Amino acid sequence: MSVQVVIVEDERLVAQDISHILRDEGYIICAIASDGETAIEKILEFSPDLVLLDIRIKGRIDGIDVAKFTQSFCDIPIVYLSAFSDAETLKRAQLTNPMGYVVKPFLSAQLLATIKIALTTYSSKQKENQESRIKNMFLSIIRDELRNPLNVILGFSECLKEEILGSVNIEQVEALQVINSSGNHLLRLINNIIDLSMLEAGRFELQLGMMNISSICYIVLEQIQKDAVKKRIKLESKIQDELPLMLLDERRIFKALVNLLGNAIKFTPENGHVTLEVTHEHQIEQKSLIRIAIKDTGIGISPDKLDRLFQPFGQTDTSLNRKYNGLGLGLAFVKRIVELHSGKIEVTSELGVGSCFTVYLPCGQV
Repeated sequence: MSVQVVIVEDERLVAQDISHILRDEGYIICAIASDGETAIEKILEFSPDLVLLDIRIKGRIDGIDVAKFTQSFCDIPIVYLSAFSDAETLKRAQLTNPMGYVVKPFLSAQLLATIKIALTTYSSKQKENQESRIKNMFLSIIRDELRNPLNVILGFSECLKEEILGSVNIEQVEALQVINSSGNHLLRLINNIIDLSMLEAGRFELQLGMMNISSICYIVLEQIQKDAVKKRIKLESKIQDELPLMLLDERRIFKALVNLLGNAIKFTPENGHVTLEVTHEHQIEQKSLIRIAIKDTGIGISPDKLDRLFQPFGQTDTSLNRKYNGLGLGLAFVKRIVELHSGKIEVTSELGVGSCFTVYLPCGQV
């Protein structure tokens, strides 16, 4: 479909010249207006794909006022035409977020290039806005239509398993345990998607307080211990005594450490070894830091996959996802949470030997 254009230009010869240039390139000229009032009327009448708008025009309102009025009714890309390019005029024009700006006198090639770039930029912007709306709708469905009913399912499965609603036999208890385990896995996945999306959108706020990192680590170890026992993995802790209090979001740091230790156990074969080390580093880049290292004797990571390790859905790019379930959201979440705490995370790994993920968190203010 050809692009429809409204030209707003009070110099008749200039307007005709622009019209000829555009028609030769296949554009459709819907109307030519020489004053602000007529321009608004034609824009609202034709709803064009593009408005070429002179800033200084006849009538009581100028081109910038036309742009403001138009944008209050419809979303149409605007390219300004003007022989005036003083700082104050440019400042007023920029507030209307135009897609382009052409200073008269101009060459036809310059005008056409500016229009093409403007239309391409506008199209990309529209696509991004649409993707954002779809993403928000998807997250809303996940949050309200999936997570809430899943919580109900998990609640009733717990009630059944605890025989609150009546007695159940051994086979039924085992089935309920499978339902509960699978449901919790799905709930964690849903929560990870929501948290990561909020992080990327900049809508994620830390709930900070003075915390004892040692206490958090011991609780994490207690929660992870059952997974280690199932695989006969030796889970060892080396936590330095009398670590300083830290300004942390306890819940998010806890979740980050659970992700790291959970991955270490998941990717370590039976009878392997996983170690959590926590130390106070007094002189690293002239800062006082807490160093948290999670070491394992697992399968390791090949060098070519280290670069995308912390990208969302990174695991789905490898053949490992068939054997080790997961979408690779955990490490992306960990990295962003650590960075929000003004820290950093590093990884070293060797195939067939194991990996070490090291988190550095500052002891001062975030």
